[in-house]
Amino acid sequence: MALCHGLVLAGGLSTRMGTDKAELRRNQQSMLEYTQTLLQSLGMDVLISGGEEGIADAIPQSGPLAGIYTVINQCAVDALLIVPVDMPLLTASVLQALVNTGEQSGKATCYAGCYLPLYLPVNETVRDYLAHVFAQGSNKEGVCKPRSIKKMLSALGGIQLPVEDAVVLSNANTPEEWDVAQQLITTNTNCTHNQ
Repeated sequence: MALCHGLVLAGGLSTRMGTDKAELRRNQQSMLEYTQTLLQSLGMDVLISGGEEGIADAIPQSGPLAGIYTVINQCAVDALLIVPVDMPLLTASVLQALVNTGEQSGKATCYAGCYLPLYLPVNETVRDYLAHVFAQGSNKEGVCKPRSIKKMLSALGGIQLPVEDAVVLSNANTPEEWDVAQQLITTNTNCTHNQ
């Protein structure tokens, strides 16, 4: 069976949040630590794309696909479970379902209408697709236009699993969204302790 690595996408500019999302505190952990812990709980070695600790994008300011492209070119990986650093309600079981389906089918797998997190087998088809996308050049400022994970999934014939709990797949991109997530985390923690 292919060895799957976890990949945390931590290279965003966090402009809407106003502070680095990777450093936001979820209980006693930063969001980067929380996301790494989730992936490690599935038995995966974890790679980081972007941010202070991660692998710098080969093509800057080109979105999450550039981070994926860079990691695939720089690291020996058979498959990736790709998770953004801004999903504070994500659970290991939600991620495990992606891995199970992805490994059984050999196809890129995400949830319906939610392109991250993503299980991505790293095969010749994926490598060729990304090489083609990033060979298309950059704009006048030398910045490659952002590429789309949605388009990649369509081109690769990816699988979309049904969403059972949309809240778990929520991103926290603004201070308001972060506050809502924090309230849900506190509520869930209190319910667990009271049982």
